Amino acid sequence: MGDLLAQDNLCGGTLLRIVSRGSSIIAEMLRLKDNVPECFREEGGGEGEGKGFAGLMFDFTYWKSPEDHETKVNESDALSSVEDAFQQTFTQTLDRFYTLFSSIVKYHEDLTKFLQDLDEGYFIQYTLDNLLQDTTGKQLLCESLYLYGSMLLLMERHLHGRVREKIIVAHYRYTPSASGALDDIDKVCKLCRSTNYIPGQGEKPRKYEEKLFKRLPLPKYTVKAVIGRLLSDDVYLRAKAFPDPEHRSTRLQNQASQLYVILYFAPDMLKSDDRGMREVVDRYFNDNWIISMYMGTVVDLSVEWANYESAVKALNNTLTAKNVRIFHVENAKLLSSCMSDLKNYLTDGLLTDQFVLDNTDDILNCVRRCNVAIRWRIMHRKTNDKKLKEIICDTSNKSNNPVVLDTHVVTVLLNASQLEMKVKEIFRRLLEAKTEKWDTCKEQARGRMQELSEYFTGEKALTRVERDEGLMTWFSGMANEINSLSIEDSQATVTGRKIQHCVQALEDVEQFDVIDTNLSIKAFLKDTRDLLYQMVRAVNIKTSVLNVIEICADFSYAWEVMLDYVPVLHDRVKADPSTVVLLRALFLKLASILDIPIIRIMQCESPDALSVAEYYSNELVAFVRKVMEIIPISVFKILTNIVVIKERHLKPLPVRLEVDLTKDYAQGNERYELAKLTHQVSIFTEGILAMEKTLLGVIQVDPRAILEDGLRSELVRQMATAMDSVLRWPTDVTNPAASQAAVVKSLTALGNRVNGYRLAIEYIQDYCDLAGLKMWQAELARITSYNTEQESNRYLQKKIYDGQSRFQSRAIPIPRFSPIDSANNFMGRTVTALLRMTDASTTIYSPECGGWYLASGQEVCGISTISMLRKSIGIPGLTGLYKLLSFRIVNELQTFQKFFTTTVRPYAILLEQVRDTLYPTFQNPLEPARLYTAATKKTEKLMLPILTCLRRVGQCQLLLKMISAEIHFRSKLDANLMHSALANLSDSLVNDVRAHYRDPSKPIPKEANPLLPSVTTLLTASGLEDPLSKVYMTTDPLEGLPVLFLLFTCSYVSKFQYDLNFGTLVRSKASYPLDGWPVVVGMSTLLKQFHPSYSSEVLAYIGQFVRSTVQGMLGLDGVKVASLPKEVVNAVVFANLLSEVGKIGKAKLFEYVPQYLVETVCKVGQ
Repeated sequence: MGDLLAQDNLCGGTLLRIVSRGSSIIAEMLRLKDNVPECFREEGGGEGEGKGFAGLMFDFTYWKSPEDHETKVNESDALSSVEDAFQQTFTQTLDRFYTLFSSIVKYHEDLTKFLQDLDEGYFIQYTLDNLLQDTTGKQLLCESLYLYGSMLLLMERHLHGRVREKIIVAHYRYTPSASGALDDIDKVCKLCRSTNYIPGQGEKPRKYEEKLFKRLPLPKYTVKAVIGRLLSDDVYLRAKAFPDPEHRSTRLQNQASQLYVILYFAPDMLKSDDRGMREVVDRYFNDNWIISMYMGTVVDLSVEWANYESAVKALNNTLTAKNVRIFHVENAKLLSSCMSDLKNYLTDGLLTDQFVLDNTDDILNCVRRCNVAIRWRIMHRKTNDKKLKEIICDTSNKSNNPVVLDTHVVTVLLNASQLEMKVKEIFRRLLEAKTEKWDTCKEQARGRMQELSEYFTGEKALTRVERDEGLMTWFSGMANEINSLSIEDSQATVTGRKIQHCVQALEDVEQFDVIDTNLSIKAFLKDTRDLLYQMVRAVNIKTSVLNVIEICADFSYAWEVMLDYVPVLHDRVKADPSTVVLLRALFLKLASILDIPIIRIMQCESPDALSVAEYYSNELVAFVRKVMEIIPISVFKILTNIVVIKERHLKPLPVRLEVDLTKDYAQGNERYELAKLTHQVSIFTEGILAMEKTLLGVIQVDPRAILEDGLRSELVRQMATAMDSVLRWPTDVTNPAASQAAVVKSLTALGNRVNGYRLAIEYIQDYCDLAGLKMWQAELARITSYNTEQESNRYLQKKIYDGQSRFQSRAIPIPRFSPIDSANNFMGRTVTALLRMTDASTTIYSPECGGWYLASGQEVCGISTISMLRKSIGIPGLTGLYKLLSFRIVNELQTFQKFFTTTVRPYAILLEQVRDTLYPTFQNPLEPARLYTAATKKTEKLMLPILTCLRRVGQCQLLLKMISAEIHFRSKLDANLMHSALANLSDSLVNDVRAHYRDPSKPIPKEANPLLPSVTTLLTASGLEDPLSKVYMTTDPLEGLPVLFLLFTCSYVSKFQYDLNFGTLVRSKASYPLDGWPVVVGMSTLLKQFHPSYSSEVLAYIGQFVRSTVQGMLGLDGVKVASLPKEVVNAVVFANLLSEVGKIGKAKLFEYVPQYLVETVCKVGQ
């Protein structure tokens, strides 16, 4: 039949591709299980990613009446508003999940088709029977069924039924081509419908697995044949690795996992075949009942087979307290013996090349016994039976059973891993030098024989021996015999026998008197025999030894259970940091997890090999980081004490010090304690830096990078926790003064803590050989940027969650905390606190003082507050606040636009009539008082929403102005050269753009060019951006907006008064919920979003209002400023402020408002 894996073998190639695809599908499933959006997991909508989307989650009941469900969604404004956001956010994720489910269906179809073709004789010379007789064929066939069953069980374990149903329905509803392109949706729904059971939660229903496996079944005859082959054969030929009959269950562990899964395709055997199940248990589970189903997924047969009578009956013969106690005692003795043997083998200097070659069998036997003992112990401590668990995990010694602690198991595991690593390294080195060593020894041995042959010619100088033709010929023939030896594996046995004959002949020839009496010749012969012995050792250096070690050292079964031993490893490292070196061998042992999924994919040369290898390699690296994280945690605990000593106990040294005060500043005890703590830090870091670079799968692990990532991770955790716990304020406080006191207290405390972290990481950087200050700055920026991004989700239609965030990292995760009130995190709470402190209804903004004040003159929020914010959350935090406030402004502007197009639209005729009446603006209208009064009366209902919008926008803009000023100052102070260069670059780009619009032939950056967006980001981060001149959104013209703003001004201008102390318009009564500057800035910002003519029209209308009011009330002559109405004075001041904020220019203002009137009013105000 030929080689089944040959490229031209259609049968083998088809089956290999199916099996390799199965491994890829499972890898994708394991990758996606951690990326299920929360909205699909949560039942009630919950928090986080699921918030707001609960009403869009439908299970398979949707198929019964899809029209009713769609009508329900369409009739709900809340659901309709979030549908687009849901679709944009989760479309790609839904595609990946549906592709996964579809791939399982396709795998079943391809496997079934292959089995049908095999049965029908499509593959010439191959049938099911002779395929199962081929070594590779039976392996692939068993794996194909096993992988399909594993997909079903893992899907149930990691992607629960209701989750699958919601994903499939959502994909169908929100994928544009889903309804017409999903040909396999019926099969996908059949496979993925809920079983109404979540593994591990509650009692498992009867026939649970049986019903699951019957959804898309496999041919019974094939299943029966595969089970029979697993029961009768050693499918993977592992008898050479585990020749001892007592190790049978370990030798057959892979087959046991396959048989466990495949038996669910033949449930009748589990239920009613007593004889068959007894055979299964006796062969595979006579001394074990906890197995690894796939890639370390632990399965307790006593639980999983509880609903199958024959299986339970067969297991009960093994699972008795007496038998388990015997297993426990034998395993404890074996562990003790292994610990003693490992201690001997790992003695320094013992494992030399010669020792390993001479004791290969003993070392391999030790490796076997260690792995058998470790496997039984760490797997069976996971048993769910309380009585059996008490026997295995008993540490009290009350029952006189030997006590096996987790520390003992870890010790054996680490030492066994170390022995395996060293022996493999020795054999690899010997294999590389095998041919060279063989040739060298052979040439030297042949040369010695040739020299002896020439010696007995009697013709060599200084020789006093008679010519001996016999010995001369004999030694020459021996030289030729040695020269004819071959190292080829096919002739290894013959070569070994020849060398033995040569050694025996060399010993026999010493009996001749001529040789026996000549010490030089005897030394020659001894050296030759030693060379021949080395050649024998070289022949025995085979890759089979490495293969045996790899099989024995397989640790993929412990992928899940090893997490239970992480605390033990942490305690061991804390007690002795130098033991970190031993962990490298353990990590290399864990790398065997890659063998199971990768080997078939590599044989198939599938393009999935890299992605699968990267996934499992990343999982390995994550485990490495989890184990090693104890070092940065311990280091940071020490750093806390260092910071306390440096900040609270050590006196700062002056520039000049008097001799008499030297003792006071010496502080010997404190400095000794500081040196002691610093030494402890260096010991911890020295242990991890002593590790060598290690290749785990396709990722090389650098200990220095692991240490840096660990320190970064702990720094992020500490700082994020501090920011989340400190930046919390009571929401029921409405008094700005009380709110300000709470904010200042929190910011001061946080600033001190953050500065302490900075000092600590900066102090330790020299002892860890890391750039500590750079690390601190980078992680502070990442924390604030991530929390800003998550808080921004409330304003974005396409949400950015952890999986898509460029700031979140698996290696250095930023912790997420439960939301408080309406804010998602501390950045949102800080924005809320700032808005509460600067509420325009209770505070007054003074442009001259640059802050918010109470009517009494007490400052609530000013430059000092923003400076404290910078010390607490840094420049990146201020930039984040800037971004959130900008989002809030955009949201308010969009709300106003929606308000205008809905609520204001019915007043369009009225606004048009007012506009026509006021036209032209350079003339005064007839009966202006009645016109303005009537118009404002009719639009009275619109004024409060407009006031609220302008007040909020203006408040945010003023906060942005203060934040930008602080960033600008720090930028010039800390990085003046960069600041100046950026300012020049910005000016040059603006000039280029203006030149282009004057002359289109001149070039400007195109839309695809990232220059302008990048420079804009840098300008914001450097405080060079003017928020008051910024266009936040593009919108269509709103007809009647200038008239509406005129009526708004007429409505509220009387409620202001000019305050000489604050230098601005303030509320005339404490009950009025408004403030002058926020309203002016809000109106200016809103007008900036439209054509500049809108601003001109508003000023023209206000100027017309001022002129007509003055004319109507005082006549054309005899006007005195002191007698001007309050409305006129406030309107003039309002127009003047609006022109200043909008940078319209005085000349433009004087076109609408008489210059003398503006100057006179402003002079009186001053």
